[in-house]
Amino acid sequence: MEKSTKLGWPFDPKTLSASSKIILMEDDQTALQSSSTIMTPSSSNPQILKPSSLAESLTLRSLCTWDREAVESLCNESFPIQYPDCWYDEVVSGGLQSTGLFDQGNLAAMIVSETKCLYDCNLEDQGILADSNAQVMYILSIAVSKKFRRLGLATRLLSHLFSALVEQPPYPRAVFLHVLSTNSAALSFYKMHGFEFHASLQNYYRIGENYADGCTYVKYTNGVQAPVTFTDVCRTLGSTICMPLKALCKMLSF
Repeated sequence: MEKSTKLGWPFDPKTLSASSKIILMEDDQTALQSSSTIMTPSSSNPQILKPSSLAESLTLRSLCTWDREAVESLCNESFPIQYPDCWYDEVVSGGLQSTGLFDQGNLAAMIVSETKCLYDCNLEDQGILADSNAQVMYILSIAVSKKFRRLGLATRLLSHLFSALVEQPPYPRAVFLHVLSTNSAALSFYKMHGFEFHASLQNYYRIGENYADGCTYVKYTNGVQAPVTFTDVCRTLGSTICMPLKALCKMLSF
């Protein structure tokens, strides 16, 4: 989650738990590998569907004001913190890019994102691109209801995000997010979908009375490549210098 000054939220995200910043509520990789069949959880006349088929059968649409109660319920189920009312207002009123998956009118999953100029992002995120005027997308949160997890819903939401927003004007040049460094399921999910590690964020999350490290993951989009960093230059120079020396030492050892 970005700093409150960016979104107009009257609280410091440092006081929130790790899951309030970015949460992945399912392991889609496990779901996609599963060959078992399931029933639609809310159906009065259940149909037997494979996980991937169920994900495609749900209704996808933007969240609206009348979804506020369902959004709040999903967040309370998914996150161990209480969001302020203004956060829900932004999610359902169009202040943020918010999309939900619905099973017969019941909210099963949602994704929340925001597109902005890089110079409007927090300082720790401004290094993802060299051009501070570039448009980027920040994924605030992904939540999936417990009974719909491991069914590919997060994958469908992420795919829709890219086709409906990332690949459309203003063509954001990068999509990024923050994740708890120990959240192995989320890390695997994002790596599987082409996100790459960008930076470590020491003591970025507050969980209870303790702080935990986070990390930034980025997926460069619309033809953009990751910027060359000083570390990259040093690594390249080191390889260029060391390779001939290693070869010479190997020759001299005979």
